[in-house]
Amino acid sequence: MTFCDIDEETLLVIDPDIVFWALIPKGEDINSKIRHEILPLYGRVKRECEEEMHEFRFRSPLAVIYMNSVSRCNLNCSYCYIPQEIRKSHQQMEKEQLFEILMKACEYAEEDGSSRKLTIVFHGSEPLLMKEEIFDAIEEFEDRLYFGIQTNGTLFREEDVGFLKKHGVSVGTTLDSPYPEIHNSLRKTWDGMGTFEKIVEAIEWFDGYQRLNVVTTVTKQNVSQLSEMVSFLHDKNVTSVLLNPVRGTQESARPLMPGKEELIKYFISALKRAEELTRKTKKQIIVGNFANILVGIIAPTARKLMCDISPCGGGRCFFAIGAKGDVFPCGEFIGIKEFYGGNIFRNSISDIMDSESFRMVRDRIVEKTEHCNTCAFRNICGAPCPAEVYSMQGNFYNPSPYCEFYEELIRFAFKMITEDKVKYFLKEDVLNSLEYKYRLGE
Repeated sequence: MTFCDIDEETLLVIDPDIVFWALIPKGEDINSKIRHEILPLYGRVKRECEEEMHEFRFRSPLAVIYMNSVSRCNLNCSYCYIPQEIRKSHQQMEKEQLFEILMKACEYAEEDGSSRKLTIVFHGSEPLLMKEEIFDAIEEFEDRLYFGIQTNGTLFREEDVGFLKKHGVSVGTTLDSPYPEIHNSLRKTWDGMGTFEKIVEAIEWFDGYQRLNVVTTVTKQNVSQLSEMVSFLHDKNVTSVLLNPVRGTQESARPLMPGKEELIKYFISALKRAEELTRKTKKQIIVGNFANILVGIIAPTARKLMCDISPCGGGRCFFAIGAKGDVFPCGEFIGIKEFYGGNIFRNSISDIMDSESFRMVRDRIVEKTEHCNTCAFRNICGAPCPAEVYSMQGNFYNPSPYCEFYEELIRFAFKMITEDKVKYFLKEDVLNSLEYKYRLGE
């Protein structure tokens, strides 16, 4: 185990490999606390935690397939991770091709004899450009697959929202600022028209739908508005928001990456605003990427956002399929030819999962990554994102450009645990699904 300061009042004792931890007030007899309480408990649970963490990190099965079934996009957002030449193209799957892939997914899930269902997420460029085919697929396969859709939101009609609610589809849409001029400067059409009004209208149609996530991509232009963004979405009955720092996978996005001091300051302010609103109004709004960090501390193997795990979920728990059927470990790798894993129309899912490019992503673990291999938080943040690190630095085994940001968020998460505020940052159903495996004093 190792020691780490959380703040002036609290010391963290942690085994980074299994995320066994204890928080100790610095005014207490620390040596006695460790010798008489922490070490005996650690000795009893260490082996079981090691086995569970190893299983989670290296044997979690394929769970999600991202379907980029149409290459083109009706928007030209400033920071998009998909290369512009792909978004300008007009490749689109036929309905029969889409159904063929979904059948392959069903058959793959049944190969191990389990009753698990894979999740299909219709993703970028803009899936609603082939809305009819996608909605037909949802109706045809909803008893065999779970579905999600990630969309820029501009092509929604009110009846589409009703369809997605009726079928329980998870939906992600995008809004970057509560101020139209800021949002419109980042997320605009090819001819420069803004999208703010249309997206807000769609969010209002969803009106508190529990499976809606609004994604805000954090850039230099909107980082100072994150608290206001949380308040705006809370007023719109949004229950979950992802505040995602812009990825530097594409060179055009890198000038928009916010400075670490600003990002830390304003992100934590947004978290405090979410807590305040949840506490005062009894109506929750959750910041999903922070919630995943909290879960990564209190229940490490219950995490759902697989970017925060080492190795990341790319080429392991999920992969992405392009409009021509080309497969990559993750959408962030689309367009990086050395990470091509095969073609879904020519190769089996098993062969794609065993491809050299997929194995390369799975082999990138924190134990091999510079700086991360000595960090106390290495198996909480997971050193994301390999595609970003590779694109920006040409070295798979460097730490994230957002390393210090993740460290401060994790410290803040431990502070919230110390102050018994976890209930304000996790959805009630998540909290109710957890039970203690071990606890000091028991």
